[in-house]
Amino acid sequence: MLLMHRFTILSSLCLVLAACPSNGSTTTDGASTGPASTTDGPATDSTPGTTDDSTTSAAPTTSSTGEPTTTTESSTDATTDATTGAVECEPVTAQIGPDGGELSLCGATLRVPAGAVATDVEFGIAVVEPPAEPPFEQAFASPVFEFTAGADAFTQPIELILPHEPTEGRLALSQYDALSNQFWIIEACAVTDTTISQSVFQLGVFAALRGTYDYPDSTNGLGGGSIELELLGMPASFSLDEPGNFGIFSDAEDGSRGLTLKAIREIDGGLESLRIDFGVDASGETATLTAVEWLSTVTSEGYTYIADLIGSDGVITLDLVDGDHYVGELSAVTFGGNPQHDEILHATFDVTVEKFAFPPELGCFGGE
Repeated sequence: MLLMHRFTILSSLCLVLAACPSNGSTTTDGASTGPASTTDGPATDSTPGTTDDSTTSAAPTTSSTGEPTTTTESSTDATTDATTGAVECEPVTAQIGPDGGELSLCGATLRVPAGAVATDVEFGIAVVEPPAEPPFEQAFASPVFEFTAGADAFTQPIELILPHEPTEGRLALSQYDALSNQFWIIEACAVTDTTISQSVFQLGVFAALRGTYDYPDSTNGLGGGSIELELLGMPASFSLDEPGNFGIFSDAEDGSRGLTLKAIREIDGGLESLRIDFGVDASGETATLTAVEWLSTVTSEGYTYIADLIGSDGVITLDLVDGDHYVGELSAVTFGGNPQHDEILHATFDVTVEKFAFPPELGCFGGE
């Protein structure tokens, strides 16, 4: 898959994770169901991978209606399937109405804000067998949860909060797509040491993920080389060796790569930036131009090519591929300017790239 600043990079792989820590609970304005299961094993607290001697705890919380409530959770460390935690996590359901409420199971919480539904709706959470493997270079960091509702639409997004195992690796949230039979990485609204969350308008099957590749923390200092650009009848040289510029790639499961070259240069009166995104097949011989973007702070203009979306005739050829060293040229009919019009862009490049993937963006409906 191609690495682009406008899109999230996806991929697949497998994993083993810690057993599910706690049973279901509800905080709602209606009736709830979901018996707590028990075992003969010692109890654990509600944080994955930790244990203590308590068997049941009750802590005051505040519901989405603002009324103080009490949420009760019980837990056990009985050995179960690593991704389902089936013994501890019997499915739970609850009727939640216009005043909003919460439903919890095994560390996961479904939070319905006030006004999201017009009448009482039955919501449910269940731990299920993974319907597919996690994306490439990802592993499950939580059980796989199925969130359901007896309604097709909500006037406000429903917040989903999933637990995750302790990890120093990069975390992500994923949703299962039945049509493609794959888990796709989606944006995470907030990540803490124990949870990851997002607000959604459609429920379904979700899981927390952890990355299995130790990516650099940023693009600083990654890659090198130069790009020679011809645009608007003027040549321009961009160096990836300058601070803040970079050349990176991301692998896909089939052996193909997505590459991004990004450079900024100082000119009289301001700055120019250039970004090139392209893919290379598993053989390393055939390249496909994905996007090109040139911007200038001097003229406040920009020209863009995005395959099958903006501009046309994008072509890229590789003259040399030696490991992470790429030499080639590209051309495209870009669109932009003021007034807007087509403009031919041509560039040659001699660059090295290093492996990197941008983390999922932190975004949330009405977020902070």
